[in-house]
Amino acid sequence: MNTLTSCGETDWGCAEDDWVAALDPDLKAKAEILAWETLRSLTAYRLGNCPVTVRPCAKGCYRPSSYETSPATNWGNGIIAPRIVDGQWLNGCGCTTDCSCTYLPVVELTGPVGKVVSVTLDGVPLPTTSYRVDNGNQLVRTDGGQWPACQDMAAEPGELLTFAVTYVQGFAPDQMAAWSAGLLAVEFAKACKGEKCALPRGVQTISRQGVGLQINGDMFEGGSTGITVVDAYVRLLNPHHLTQGPRIYSPDRQPARTTTWQHG
Repeated sequence: MNTLTSCGETDWGCAEDDWVAALDPDLKAKAEILAWETLRSLTAYRLGNCPVTVRPCAKGCYRPSSYETSPATNWGNGIIAPRIVDGQWLNGCGCTTDCSCTYLPVVELTGPVGKVVSVTLDGVPLPTTSYRVDNGNQLVRTDGGQWPACQDMAAEPGELLTFAVTYVQGFAPDQMAAWSAGLLAVEFAKACKGEKCALPRGVQTISRQGVGLQINGDMFEGGSTGITVVDAYVRLLNPHHLTQGPRIYSPDRQPARTTTWQHG
């Protein structure tokens, strides 16, 4: 079962050291989770948290795949060839059988990509100087190599014939995010302890009932927490008070594959 976790470093510097030290470790951890999930919700999930690992693999070369972009672009390496699919020019592999293209220059990740943690091929981490991110979600090789179009999905990441990308989806947490999360975490902890806090009344009630709940943006009226610093940070990432970032869905796009559950 998937559980919420806090991957960002929470800055508790706004609270008294003795008060923080006296907190129950379980309460402190849950307050941090609530704080980060609240920030993510209020920023329309533009703020990233825990890195995700995906396994890119083309759906097929004669069908639209995760490696195609529109309009057609001349990459100049002979690997990508423009073609028409459903009346639209796309970049496609110049191959003759399904999934016979073995290497491609660009992989499109579900963006935005805030930070690439690691890229591994056959279990070997690539140097960070061997790739870059273009247009917020395109992972590009810069060392003259190519990305594999197919891999062994039955193998674990890190084994031979595997390709894995670990990255933060959304804006990577920074010092301002850590400070804002700390301010929220303090107030959630106070609410759960029955102490006077700065959170809206409805959120205080929910927190007392169970700190394991995920806080949704609509629990804060107008997308505001009432904490000036936190609200200022939220406005930086979500100035129009959106509840979810805009997305474009296409039945032709094959997203990179990621494992959502595994025994053990």
